[in-house]
Amino acid sequence: MKLHYIGLLLFAIAYNNLFSQQLSTDIFKDELVNANGVINDQLLVMKTMENQYPGYSEQVSKVFQENKSRDNQSYNKNILHEVSVVVHVVHQTSEENLPDSVIYSQIEVLNEDFQRLNADSNNLRSIFMPIAGNPNIKFNLVQIIRVPTTSSFSVGLTGLPDNVKQTANGGSDAWNTDQYLNIWICKLESFFGALFGYAYPPAGLSNWPAGSQAPSPDLDGVVLDYRAVGRNNPNPFNNGAGGSFVINGRTATHEVGHYFGMRHIWGDGGGIFGGSSCGEDDGIIDTPNQGAQSNNNCDTTLNTCTDSVGVDLPDLIENHMDYSEETCKNMWTQMQSDFIRNVLENERVGLLNDNTGQHELTFDFQIYPNPANDLVHIFLPDGGGKLSVELKDINGKTIYLSSQIQPKSILDISKLNRGVYFIKVNVGNKFKIKKLLVK
Repeated sequence: MKLHYIGLLLFAIAYNNLFSQQLSTDIFKDELVNANGVINDQLLVMKTMENQYPGYSEQVSKVFQENKSRDNQSYNKNILHEVSVVVHVVHQTSEENLPDSVIYSQIEVLNEDFQRLNADSNNLRSIFMPIAGNPNIKFNLVQIIRVPTTSSFSVGLTGLPDNVKQTANGGSDAWNTDQYLNIWICKLESFFGALFGYAYPPAGLSNWPAGSQAPSPDLDGVVLDYRAVGRNNPNPFNNGAGGSFVINGRTATHEVGHYFGMRHIWGDGGGIFGGSSCGEDDGIIDTPNQGAQSNNNCDTTLNTCTDSVGVDLPDLIENHMDYSEETCKNMWTQMQSDFIRNVLENERVGLLNDNTGQHELTFDFQIYPNPANDLVHIFLPDGGGKLSVELKDINGKTIYLSSQIQPKSILDISKLNRGVYFIKVNVGNKFKIKKLLVK
């Protein structure tokens, strides 16, 4: 997430005066804004949450340190972990109601970036090739939920615009955040500039210090401005200087990185008038020390810190956790990848749907008609556990999932393209898959 504005000093003074009425001015200290007018998304979230829930920052830091100390060799990195994604499109206007093609594009970007399948991975400078990593995570789009609204979603006196996650407040309620990565898309507004998106890091909610509050699990997930989604977005994101930001889906990659506990590569140091962050660190050993965030460009000449151990490396502007332009971001390091997988296998283990521990059903289910072009009747086994039905395309992409299924159900396939699909029925920890031909 990036916030840009003109008149940095005047803004900082006016902003602090305004917000002191209801929020502690600590939330918007000078350290949130650098000399280039970029507000730090992670610190914005952390300081807002700390103000609302004392102890939040301490617990997030604790989880981060525990993750670093885990044995990164204790798991098989070749296992492709799969995560189900629900996208909520909350819109006031038709242009905010992004077409499916843009959302599919965004999921493609996430899958490329988190499996190192992105074509621009070849653009990584050779000096960094030895440390390039692969989190090996696949994101399956389960459902797109579209909600018209008259509400606005902006950073205001009450903090972050989490009303987008609440149906009662003009947004869309989350699917179970323990089992699904929820992504909300809306128009994010701010009187001081452009807000691209934000996400909460894992906070280890079950282990909070006594006497402190935890944020609601229903607020967990990623929020994106509708203009910062995908690489085929028809809506330009004006930069306030007569041009547009370059968008190719990397805002979501960056925010999902935060969602899995990643910190910014420069360690979040520096302040409103610039200054070095070389004394700060992102906690990841194989990322070179970096004195400041990149200024939304691809300046390969930057070397803002002198590394005291080993080779003095330049700034790693290709990293997804920098603020470089989206066209030059193309990699995770090996230790960042290990960290992300550790979080997924621990703090966010409920997201995993790898079929681990599942066994094929010993009894059958029926689908009729097959081939079909309109409605499909599904006759499911009655009893034996909780029923769910999942529809996947030939590439393995989940295009429908429901856990509220009766033994006799009807599936509407009238909007599907012709081709081969697969219906997977889960009964407790057992499953069976059948092929469906849509004509």
